[in-house]
Parts: sequence; C-alpha cells; structure tokens
Amino acid sequence: MPTLYLIEQGAELHCDGERMDVRRDGVVLQSLPLIKIEQVVIFGNVQLSTPAIKRLLDREVDVVFLTQGGRFHGRLVGESPPHVALRRLQYRRADDSAWALAVARAMVGGKLRNQRALLQRFRRDRVDPPPELDEIITTLQETTHKAERTQGRSALMGAEGFATKRYFAGMRLLFRDAGWGFNARVRRPPTDPVNVLLSLGYTLLLNNVLGAVQTVGLDPYLGCLHVDEYNRPSLALDLMEEFRPLLVDSLVLRCCNAGTVSPAEFSPTDDRDRPILLSDAGKRSFVRAFEERLRLEVLHPEGAESGPGRVAYRRCIELQARRLARAIQRGGTYEPLVTR
Repeated sequence: MPTLYLIEQGAELHCDGERMDVRRDGVVLQSLPLIKIEQVVIFGNVQLSTPAIKRLLDREVDVVFLTQGGRFHGRLVGESPPHVALRRLQYRRADDSAWALAVARAMVGGKLRNQRALLQRFRRDRVDPPPELDEIITTLQETTHKAERTQGRSALMGAEGFATKRYFAGMRLLFRDAGWGFNARVRRPPTDPVNVLLSLGYTLLLNNVLGAVQTVGLDPYLGCLHVDEYNRPSLALDLMEEFRPLLVDSLVLRCCNAGTVSPAEFSPTDDRDRPILLSDAGKRSFVRAFEERLRLEVLHPEGAESGPGRVAYRRCIELQARRLARAIQRGGTYEPLVTR
C-alpha cells in the first residue's frame, strides 16, 4: 500500500532500520518496509517518533495530519523540488487572464462530463430509473456546453455551481437505501453519513493531487479556477475537480450500496463542528476501498510510451499534473481526463 493510514487512536509510529512499525502499548500492530510507503496519513491522536520523522523526510515521504473526523490539519513535507523556471512561467501564465480562463473552462468541463458519465453509468444499473434522473443528465449536458463557452470566471463558477447542485440531486436518486438520508451536498460541517464520506474522500483525494503537483514542480497555491487564498492549495483544488466523480463520488455510491460501509458505522454527537462521527472500523473500510480505487487501471491517452495505455488512477493523477505543466510551458490548453 503506497499510503500508510494510521487510524488507531493512541498508536505510535517508530523507525526500525528500513522498516516502519506501528505500535500501541508496546505491541507491534503493523510493520512495513519504508521503501513501500509513499505517504503517511494520520487520523487524530497518533504519535511519531523523532527517528521516524527524520527517515520519512529523508525518503521524501510526506505526512498528512487529519483530525479524528477526517478534516485536514496540516502536512509534514521535505524540501521542495528546485523547479524555479517552471514556477516562474506558471506565475506569468496565471497573469494571462485569457489563458487562465481557458484552463479553468477545461477543468470545469472535465468535471461536469465525468459527473454526467457517473449518473449515466449508475442509471444503467437501475431497473426502473426515475424520470427525474434523465432530466438531470440532460441538464448536465446542456450546462457543460454553456460552461465551456463562458467568457468570464464568475459566469464559469455560476455554471459549475448550478450543474453540481443538479448532479448531487441526481446522485441522491442512486442510493438503494433511503436510510442514508442524503439530500444535498453539505460541507461545513457534513450533516449526514454520505456527506461525511464525501468530505473524507475529497480530503484523501486532495492530498494525492497535492503530492502529484509538488512532484511535477508546480506551485500548488496558484490556481486558475480557484482564487488565491492564504494557505489554500488552489492549483491542487483545480486539478482534483475532474477526479471527484471518478475517485470519490462513485466510490461512496458503491460503498453505501454494497454494504462496505453501513449506517451503523455512524453516530450522532453533540459537537456542532462534527455532528456525525464515523467509527474507526468504518474509516478503515473506506480508506481501504479508496486505495483499491487508486490502484484500479483505466485507459489514459498517455498511459504508454507510444500513446494510450492502461495505468492506475494514482498514476493518472500524476500524468494530469504533467499535462498541466506542459500546458504552462507551451502556452497551450489543458486536456482533462474524461471517461465514458
């Protein structure tokens, strides 16, 4: 598993030569070769020994800190790659409003097309799909064409917001059990189990995209679609848009419909910032399914040296980051990853 998830509260991560040991109360819960770890994701109260921190930094393994509920808290990363020329060009491209808008339109178009494809794919599994679902799919197609022709960022964001709201209305119709209580996307805070899973999935996805952006050498804080905001990785948020339906939304639907995660894994709390809590067992099931999704191989136009080829979704994220870097270097447009 390229990503090591630490969920057990009170656990400790130690370094033993070229292995990383997860311990609790002196008992080794898990032991992995350091060479197999690309990222460490920590939920809540998990301790890292100083030798472990040093070895992770030496190996350029970034460490992501989340709250116990899965909200992003911070990152521990090593030295940034010295891609000064690329970043200088990135800043100049970002100041070109026409180029930045073209890239933003492509990113939104990719997201909306993948959203529509997800609704169509899950619709085919329904024996008697509700008529409303067909109407939403048609609306998404029409709004996608409008978004790709917008002449300003505010109009683009308006089209994206409208389409995404309709998309989640369609996604609501795809849950086989009405007991999930999902009616609309609610972020801060998530108010039902489905929104908890969506938020957790998006957090995990963002950290994978952020890692790819940094590997390529781009500044993750300067985007084209999301505006600049202190300490917000706008470019990583831009690039993850097309992957939301592919890696998170579809996964949440499958986990809920297949019983990978059940409503019993969630419990209400008195905390207004976290009204619904996912159990540790539920987190393990979901992150395991997320990792399996990242390993799933799909066709990518640049997946092979000579052209199209099948590669894991994790590799697709990096390839898309490199596509964006080439668009910056050449001044051309960005091509999102779109599936059928």
